[in-house]
Amino acid sequence: MTLSKALSQKRQFNSPALPSLNLLMSRTERIMARWPDVVANPPEKDRERLVVMVRDRLDRDEWKDTKLSLITSAGRALFDEERRERPDLAGLREFYYRETRASTRAGFLGGMFSIYMDSFDAAADHTHKLASALSAVTDRLGARWRMLLDATPEMLSPNVVADAVARKMISMDDLWTGLQKLGIHSPHGPGLMNAVHLAYVTQIEPHLDTRVEMKRLIEWLKPEGREAKSTGAGEAISALLGPWVNCAPPANDLRYLTENIIGIYGDPRVQRGGIWSAVPDHRLAVILRWLTGENIRFFLDVVSAVERSHMWEPRRKFWLGLHSRGRVDAAWVAFGDTAEQEAKQRGGGRGTLSFGRQTAGGSRSDTSLLVLKIGRKIVVEGSHSYKVHIFDETDRSAPTLYQWRYDCEQIRLLPGSKARAHVGNWQSWVMEQI
Repeated sequence: MTLSKALSQKRQFNSPALPSLNLLMSRTERIMARWPDVVANPPEKDRERLVVMVRDRLDRDEWKDTKLSLITSAGRALFDEERRERPDLAGLREFYYRETRASTRAGFLGGMFSIYMDSFDAAADHTHKLASALSAVTDRLGARWRMLLDATPEMLSPNVVADAVARKMISMDDLWTGLQKLGIHSPHGPGLMNAVHLAYVTQIEPHLDTRVEMKRLIEWLKPEGREAKSTGAGEAISALLGPWVNCAPPANDLRYLTENIIGIYGDPRVQRGGIWSAVPDHRLAVILRWLTGENIRFFLDVVSAVERSHMWEPRRKFWLGLHSRGRVDAAWVAFGDTAEQEAKQRGGGRGTLSFGRQTAGGSRSDTSLLVLKIGRKIVVEGSHSYKVHIFDETDRSAPTLYQWRYDCEQIRLLPGSKARAHVGNWQSWVMEQI
């Protein structure tokens, strides 16, 4: 008995009275919204076992009591990245292609369509063979998949489908809802939707110097009430930063981009790797430059509020002047006790306004520090009559940026630093040292 015949056999039951179709449809919509894929996604530990089970049945040509759930779950494992090119499974893959062309079961064909989308790779042989097999049986597909094909006829054309869906996204007001209306129940799904995401980012990148397109992309990356997209996020962030490599955005756009990107994906200065590893260095430098300016301004605003010294206005002019001329490579802040409370009231401690703590006690408990990297120098500025300290970056004892705790007394006593009080023409002295 072939698999197609085994799966097509149905037991006979007395037909009960049918409930309201409207009720069934509303329940179906709720189920699909919560569990969009009917094909079980088996855990990694079970995948090889499932594939072997189906291969054994194929070798013995024994399909009695074989459940559809086994076939579709094993199919998802068979076409995952680890197995879809394995030579020893080539025969089993060919079997799935044949069964897709022969089957009359909408459930099986829907499962194979889902597998096609989730394992999609336009450059891979299996994607083209699944597309070819499914193209031959479009009249046997369930309503969900026919609706998807009606909305996007290119769906089974691997070389063009990603660009085709991305073009539709450009005209959508709400990308998540718009894609679901097309019949794509998991807009952030793997495979095809990752390819669509990259195509969409490529298509809109020339227009990301406008707030409207910035907002649409950011809301696509993190739809309200849903998890942020991780796959392809680095490419999207790179596109958002691209227009500003050689110029600065308006201040309100700079703040909007910085707060949203860091709010969703964390601070690249303290959160290494992850999505940030996909952002090229010259574009990562853009947001690091923005964060540097934000940190300097935040430090000056907070310490000016808690110390109220006439010295802070000339310091503001000097340090922000260095930043505006591109001299400051990086900045980090460590607040003392009183300043920390002020910083938190101003929204600090998260997102773009992350900061460390200055932990020295006694008379120095309220001292706050601004740690700067300027060329090959590490500069430590401080509040409450703390001197400016300057270290060579190559000095192993020099403070490092992006630490969560600093002790200003330990820094003061470190060997190898040059220090100067904020008296006289201290700005000229700093310029000479850096």
